[in-house]
Amino acid sequence: MKILIRKIFTVILVVISLAGHAFADGTFFVVRHAEKQDGDNPVLTQQGVKRATHIMNMLKNEPIKAVFSTETYRTVMTAMPTAADHELPIVLFSTEDLPDFSKKLKAMDGTFLIVAHSSSTPELAALLSKIPLPKLDEMDYEKLFKVVTKDGSSKLIKMITTLE
Repeated sequence: MKILIRKIFTVILVVISLAGHAFADGTFFVVRHAEKQDGDNPVLTQQGVKRATHIMNMLKNEPIKAVFSTETYRTVMTAMPTAADHELPIVLFSTEDLPDFSKKLKAMDGTFLIVAHSSSTPELAALLSKIPLPKLDEMDYEKLFKVVTKDGSSKLIKMITTLE
C-alpha cells in the first residue's frame, strides 16, 4: 500500500511540475528602429518616419496584443504608428537584461511588436528563436525578424521592410 501511495504521489508531482512549464504560443516581430538623425537621442528622419509607417502597414492585419520599445525617441517613434493603429500603449523595456526579457515574452500568448537597436534586435530574436544571428550593420534598417513559438519549438523568419 505504501508503494502504491508513493507512486501516485510521484505521478501527481510530475504532472504538477510539467504543468508549471507549459509553453506559450507567441509571434514576435522584432525590428530595429528606423532611420535616425544624428545626436545622443535622435528622432527619426523623414525616411525613418516613412519606414515606421511601412512597418505599421506590414503588421496591419496582425493581431498585435502589445508593442514594446526601448526608451529612446527613435525606437518609440518607430513603434508609434503600429501602436496607434492597434490602439495600444507602448510598453517601455530596457536592453540591460535581454535574457530575462525574452523569458517574459516567451511566457506570453499572442502577437507582439518589439522595437530595439542594431545590437539588441538580433540578440533578442536569437534568444526567442534559439538561432544565432549576427549584429546588424549600423546602416541596416530593413531587417525585421518574425519569431513564431509553438509547443516549445520556434521558427525564425527573416523579413525585409524595404520601402518602394
